[in-house]
Amino acid sequence: MTIEKKEPYFSVIIPVYQDTERLLQCLDRFNGYLSMNFNFEVIVVNNDPEISDLKINPNQFTFDLLFTNEVTHGSYAARNKGLKMARGTVVGFTDSDCLPGKDWLHNAYAHFSIDKTKSIGILTGPVALFFKDPLKLSPAELYEKFTAFKTQQYAQEGFAITANWFSYKSVIQEFGGFNSIIKSNGDSELSGKISQKYKLIFSENLIVHHPARYFTSDMVYKYQRIIGGTYIRRFKGRNFYFFLHVAQFSFRRYRFFIKKLFTIPLSQSLDILKVCNAVNLGVFREYFSLIQSEKTKR
Repeated sequence: MTIEKKEPYFSVIIPVYQDTERLLQCLDRFNGYLSMNFNFEVIVVNNDPEISDLKINPNQFTFDLLFTNEVTHGSYAARNKGLKMARGTVVGFTDSDCLPGKDWLHNAYAHFSIDKTKSIGILTGPVALFFKDPLKLSPAELYEKFTAFKTQQYAQEGFAITANWFSYKSVIQEFGGFNSIIKSNGDSELSGKISQKYKLIFSENLIVHHPARYFTSDMVYKYQRIIGGTYIRRFKGRNFYFFLHVAQFSFRRYRFFIKKLFTIPLSQSLDILKVCNAVNLGVFREYFSLIQSEKTKR
């Protein structure tokens, strides 16, 4: 006699691009999710068209682990591919470099299991940074310590990020999934639409851990990617207004430095200034690249 396996309640979707080592650490977090009253699956979407096999053995994990490939560049295209495979009532999103908290799925289930009217549009929570050496932060880590992942503020404004996001699959489908054309800000775009119709709930206990960027070059790339996403969503064909947006962005970086100049040690303030200078230079370079080619970074 064969025993029919229950359908998963959660489908967790994780896009990955050339990040297998950290992906394995992320997946290992789900091995501890054993004693609970719901099933779940994890769907890994490989977004590297040059590699068709991540060479990860699903049998080393205690849960249903599925793999697929998405050759269209961009994490939102990858997440949409994962959505097509998802069997769960609720889909969860995180990233390959993230480490979900030990009670991540439990805490999500606590909210959705009592939502009889299905009024939840998005459930999100904190994304907590961790550092290579908490006693000796690099300039980029220091910058991120004060600026990264203000998820509670985002939620109050009606937005969420895909590092820590749960929704009914039907809600994501209702809004057509993520905009796969853009490489950044797709989570802001979709969450903003969803929160206009459904509840966006922020739960302090729903925690995902994320490594702070260690190198200043990674910070520059991050903001170039963000600026690119903003350009495609709001300023394509409106170069003058895009220039004003970039100028305001740069001004806010220096305003942040000036505020920190009076609240933290001078050496740390100067480290932040170095990052601000590098980010602003990188963003203006990206501005000229975008208005010429309209090609955004992934």
